[in-house]
Amino acid sequence: MEINKDSVIEIFSGTLWESEMVTSLLSNAEIESFQKNTLLNSNLYDPIYSSGVKVMILSSDFKMAKEIIDDYYRNMNNNLPPED
Repeated sequence: MEINKDSVIEIFSGTLWESEMVTSLLSNAEIESFQKNTLLNSNLYDPIYSSGVKVMILSSDFKMAKEIIDDYYRNMNNNLPPED
C-alpha cells in the first residue's frame, strides 16, 4: 500500500465571499481544495465582511494554485475604481 505524503497547506485567507471565489477558480483548474473556518466565523451572516476563512490545498498543487490566486489578486486590483 502506497501512502500519499502530500501535506495540506493554506493557500488563501479572506472573507467567505472571496474564499468561495478562490475555491471556484481552483475547482475550474481541477485543483481540489476545501475551506476552513467557515462556520466558526463571528460574521457568518454577513459574508462580505466575514474574514478568516482559509482555503486549503495539497502542497503538490501549490505552484499552479499560486498562479491562479495571483491572477485573482491582479484582476481584483485592476477592477478597483480610481482613487480621487
